[in-house]
Amino acid sequence: MSGRVIALSSALESARKQRTITDNWAAYVDLPSYRPPRPMVWTASRVTAWRKTGTKPNSVMVWRPEHTGQFLDSVVHDRLYPLWHLIAFHGLRRGESCALSWGEVDLDEGIIHITEQIVAVAYEPYEDTPKTDQIRDITLDQDTLELLRWWRARQNAEHAKALEKNKPWEDSGRVFTIEDGTVYHPQFFSDRFERLYKKVDLPPIRLHDLRHGAATIALLAGVHIKVVQKKLGHSSIKVTGDIYTSVLEEVEKEAAEATLAAVPRARKKILREPKEDDSTTEGVAEESEKEETDGDGGTAAAAA
Repeated sequence: MSGRVIALSSALESARKQRTITDNWAAYVDLPSYRPPRPMVWTASRVTAWRKTGTKPNSVMVWRPEHTGQFLDSVVHDRLYPLWHLIAFHGLRRGESCALSWGEVDLDEGIIHITEQIVAVAYEPYEDTPKTDQIRDITLDQDTLELLRWWRARQNAEHAKALEKNKPWEDSGRVFTIEDGTVYHPQFFSDRFERLYKKVDLPPIRLHDLRHGAATIALLAGVHIKVVQKKLGHSSIKVTGDIYTSVLEEVEKEAAEATLAAVPRARKKILREPKEDDSTTEGVAEESEKEETDGDGGTAAAAA
């Protein structure tokens, strides 16, 4: 409920600034303090328990990289595959994906500019600035750039086909549009995402959690948390750290193992039961005792 009031307040505030209403009455509502749940990773044991009980262990769950890979492999022929890929690897919010325009995509430089989003209040979509006003640039990899080029060519072909058949075409300028050029409703993305992952029997997550998965993948790949924060558009690095505590614990565990593995060792197993003929310890003890009883001669030798 709090989230809905906040979204309504944001919409009314935009209307107030445009002077279509006189005041934002939702801003006067006292909301209870709320701490969003931290994401939990779908570990093997949690997936097993979910398959037995059908119960999610947390309201916000994140796929492991292998789950994301399985999902993407299963939707390569879906019309919106470039969208799923973009969210899974670059962490766009649903509304940001919906509002992304070609004017904010630089395929030569390999950068997209996140400057607006489309959100829905009472199912009515409207344009707004990104959440927390985090207008940002996202640098893209070559695979994503190729997908966007392919998608633009497909969109242009659909436009040409519509003109050829004298069918209406809406030139919205948006990246992700229906075959007639009209903009998708944000809820369509969520509904389709759910249908697609259920087809391959993956553990349940929300579309927004696919964005969380992008952060998980980046952190596990060794990307600095500050880079992840800027990419996702969090207001501070503390927000990123608080959200991905459970993920960071796994990263720290892998970092600890990697630190140990970085040192070449000929004999890694050094703990063993002493043997009767093992004179190594006795030799060291005898040597130490000898040095202690050498008197002035030993001290002089050491000084020399």
